[in-house]
Amino acid sequence: MMLTEFMAVPRVKGVFTVRERRPHPMIQVSAIASFIVSRNRYANGDLAMILGIWHFACKSHVDLKCVYCRFASTVSDTTSRDTLVSITAANFTALQLKTRVATARGEQIIATIFDNAQEYCPVYEQGVGRQSEMKVGCAATCVGLEDCTPGAFAAKLYYDCVALNLRTKVTTDILYNDIDWDHVRGVIQLHWLSALAEFAPELEHLLPLISNLFRTMFAKHRMCEGRKTPRAIYDFDGKICIEREIDDGLLEILRGDGASYAMLLRLSKFCARLGKFNNKILLLEIWHNGSTTQNSIAANHYGPTTSSDPSSLSTCSSTAGFKRPANVKCCDYYPTVRNCTAIWKAHVLDCWRRSGGSHLYPLAKTNQLPTLDTLLANAATLVDRYASLAVPQHALDAAESTNPATSILFPLANAPPPVQMDTADTMPDLVDIQEASDVPHTAAPETEEAPKCHEELPGFTGDRYMAYLLELYCFLKYDTSVDLRDAVLNNWLVNITGKLGKWIPGDLLQEHYNRWLEDMGQKHGAEFDDEFYRKMISPNVHYFLRIKSCGKTYTSRDVRDEVKLLMALFKEEEVHLFRVGRSMGHAAKSTVFGDFLVEIHRVDHPVQPPSTPTASTDEDEPMRPHSSPSPPCSPSPAPSILSAREDEPTQTGSASPRSPSPASSTLTSDCGSERSTRSIASVASTVDPNEPEDDGDDRILYAPEHLPDGIRTISGGGGGGGGERIFSLQGKGSLYGSLDGGGTQRKKPQSSHL
Repeated sequence: MMLTEFMAVPRVKGVFTVRERRPHPMIQVSAIASFIVSRNRYANGDLAMILGIWHFACKSHVDLKCVYCRFASTVSDTTSRDTLVSITAANFTALQLKTRVATARGEQIIATIFDNAQEYCPVYEQGVGRQSEMKVGCAATCVGLEDCTPGAFAAKLYYDCVALNLRTKVTTDILYNDIDWDHVRGVIQLHWLSALAEFAPELEHLLPLISNLFRTMFAKHRMCEGRKTPRAIYDFDGKICIEREIDDGLLEILRGDGASYAMLLRLSKFCARLGKFNNKILLLEIWHNGSTTQNSIAANHYGPTTSSDPSSLSTCSSTAGFKRPANVKCCDYYPTVRNCTAIWKAHVLDCWRRSGGSHLYPLAKTNQLPTLDTLLANAATLVDRYASLAVPQHALDAAESTNPATSILFPLANAPPPVQMDTADTMPDLVDIQEASDVPHTAAPETEEAPKCHEELPGFTGDRYMAYLLELYCFLKYDTSVDLRDAVLNNWLVNITGKLGKWIPGDLLQEHYNRWLEDMGQKHGAEFDDEFYRKMISPNVHYFLRIKSCGKTYTSRDVRDEVKLLMALFKEEEVHLFRVGRSMGHAAKSTVFGDFLVEIHRVDHPVQPPSTPTASTDEDEPMRPHSSPSPPCSPSPAPSILSAREDEPTQTGSASPRSPSPASSTLTSDCGSERSTRSIASVASTVDPNEPEDDGDDRILYAPEHLPDGIRTISGGGGGGGGERIFSLQGKGSLYGSLDGGGTQRKKPQSSHL
């Protein structure tokens, strides 16, 4: 030991020193380990075994492994694989013993997350038995359950709740009342204030306070701090020793993304009559739901590539230099989220600037910065003005427009410059006009494909996340006891690091593991159900991801420069100011929410013969004022320094902020039959074979001949995007929603006069 230290330690002017990047103790250990392996090949547990498994996890080239093995730095690749198999067997034995003891005690200690694994393996030299193929499989991760009350997973309590069949009484009133609108508004306020604090250096000291509010006041169900999810392993019930005789009286949690959740639902339905799968409770993971929503946002709001609307995502991406997704209906998740987040921050900051947020620097010089409570009060005003679903309805309600609240007054934009006729200097030459007239404006290029008609037949099972979320809501609301619900929510997210703010959904964790599994499948060419995967790879993938070297990923750079460009665009175009008659030509397509509401009304009421479409007017059928819930939870308003600027006029026509009114008051009115209170679960999976086709051209929600009674279409102007369409239900109650145009119709109806 002294000899190796004397040979390895560096000297500076005769004094021994320890280098930071290459300390000599590590070099000593490496040299001594090589000497030991060279003398006795069975004594390889000091360093050679560790480096051998590290090379396997990093997928090092086989020649590299052979060279290091020849120098006695690592063990052979065969020895590394045998070691992994023995480690897996020991881990399975320990897990089986732990599971058996917990099951006998009447407790559940694990939950299983399912997902499909697939990898396309091309063959470049094809022949007999050598063809390119898509290898598919099913992977499952077992995660430990903590913070569960004893007896929470008793199957008898769950069966008793299901037998009550309370979910059949769900109505839209119940769904609406279960939404905490105060909490939603408060969270949006914090996000708006967080965007300002991140961009303004004068308010950086408020970021810890805002983060603390997210974790305390506005946290619906707080995850346990400092908890680290037990290590994850892959396999199924037989491997983790879940015995059928003991497990019948104990519930087991199965989780997965949308496709896996649908598969589990079908499996439970088919196995119900056989007395199997009854003790399995199914949970939907949320990351894939967010990814699907992101694709819907991109498909609806990107607009044409050549759009001139400054509020469309296409124009904003072009201004900021962001790459437009090649397919807006199936985008890369992280780049799209990054781009949309930057655009959203630019919109928020421009709203703050319009309300006086640009005066923070002189206030900081005089030590007169607003407090957190004052900023929250101003954020509430901006949210009510720009980010409330109910504000457009206020503007259209004549009864509420008589005494509008100051918090919702929109600043007015300057009048557009008058249109001037061309003079001799600006008029194009005759030659230019003739050349332009030679180009046909209606004929499509010969290389362009003809438009295709996509028809969704009855029984189409495409995106069903709306029905999945409704099923999850009914499960947590009606089919679980308090202890079981708390146990599910306490383990809703996983944290494999134990650090604050590192909680992720279970399906995202599964995707990280599947990515490594699929890469190994392309490298080794084995099937997912081979022993190579089941005993060597999948049980240890959690450790491989921790010991492997840093990948090719990198941290995203700051988007402050892009946000500045977007803010300059919004300021020049006056996006967040109201200008009468402004329309930029782009309108987003209809959203799933609007289609769902109309579908509910269509199913609950029999279809009547269509009548001649007529345009309703405000004189014939005035909008009714509606009640509003109590204002959201927020600090008491303080004297605002971010009020509207004096040089900007304001637009009247709206009242105090409030949440959108419930939908079912109209759906259940004038109906004394049982159909008026039917379960909404059947609506989520109902497909109407008479649904009209979408020609992708018009911008009205629905044609009058396809709308239920009481719904009328309203054509609105507006600034910052134009083309916004709003619909309302008239009856004993009102259904209020703000949808960005789009929809399906065959014939453009007359629009009511605003």
